[in-house]
Amino acid sequence: MSGRAGDAAVTVVAGTPPRTALDLRYEVFVREQGVPPELEYDGLDAAADHAVVLDGDGRAVATARLLDPGPRQPDAEPAGIIGRVAVRAAWRGRGLGRLVTAALEGRAGERGLPAVELHAQTRVADFYARQGYRSIGEPDVEAGIDHVWMRRDLLPGLRRGRDSDAAALQDLIATAWAQYPDCVLDVDAEEPWLRAPGSAHAAGAGEPARALWVVPADPADPIGATGPAGGVLASVAVWARPGADLATAAELKTLYVSAVARRRGLGAALVRRAEREARRWEAGQMRLWTDTRFTDAHRLYRRLGYRATGHRRDLHDRSATTEIEFRRPLPPLLPPPPPKKLPASPAGG
Repeated sequence: MSGRAGDAAVTVVAGTPPRTALDLRYEVFVREQGVPPELEYDGLDAAADHAVVLDGDGRAVATARLLDPGPRQPDAEPAGIIGRVAVRAAWRGRGLGRLVTAALEGRAGERGLPAVELHAQTRVADFYARQGYRSIGEPDVEAGIDHVWMRRDLLPGLRRGRDSDAAALQDLIATAWAQYPDCVLDVDAEEPWLRAPGSAHAAGAGEPARALWVVPADPADPIGATGPAGGVLASVAVWARPGADLATAAELKTLYVSAVARRRGLGAALVRRAEREARRWEAGQMRLWTDTRFTDAHRLYRRLGYRATGHRRDLHDRSATTEIEFRRPLPPLLPPPPPKKLPASPAGG
């Protein structure tokens, strides 16, 4: 993965970063800021993603790190931790701090993380605030330096679906289907789960796992402000599908994005969130069935690595639906880094 800011290119690598990136961190944090070496080298680099910008001589001039420790609490959505944001002194003021941070935000999205957090030095908190981060705690001191935890939501408002979302979900899906000829939503006859969507996705003992997420419209959010009050901007679900030939498969379902929120990466982000859950269940592949009329969705799936299998099925429903199957292999979810205090010490530039 790579990106650019002016004439600088950033590369994201998994695992232990190049030696030159570690040297830059030592120069910025240990020599320049007085951080103890044992805090800088915390043993977590091998379980992280690293964004690195090199100069023409192959020296790192900017770097940052993304950890994927999972949720803070058992029922909370997971968040990535961005830290070790360092820019060589002579290269500051060129947007490289933003470049490496944005690259890791992109990697977090690929990992299905709906939010990222960082432990910013208070002197650069405004820098992160301008990038969409907000403070989520009181200032504290680490390595003798004032810090504050900050957070940026990549999927603002994302939460598990509830029974109280029934009317909003029905409206979202009915509106999406109405864009296609002869697509009719008949809740009671064909989609009764929409009467209590939260309960329908709460697996009981011995039942296959399943999950549903929604992105509510929030007038305080730049995206949600365009949606209907009390409405749902987007949804996605995933179900485990054990079987003879699909022992480790999961099925993507209920991916819908309101017209007012499209072309902003929301659909892709929701697919990645569902894939992350499937990988947590140790599913080795994701499959989905999609209406042959939903051609925009087909393009999204292909862009995300899904391939049509050639299988088709007729549902014999009121909409005379014919569906085609897509599948994508899922790499295993890497284990989280060992639990440890995470000194981020960002030095943005």
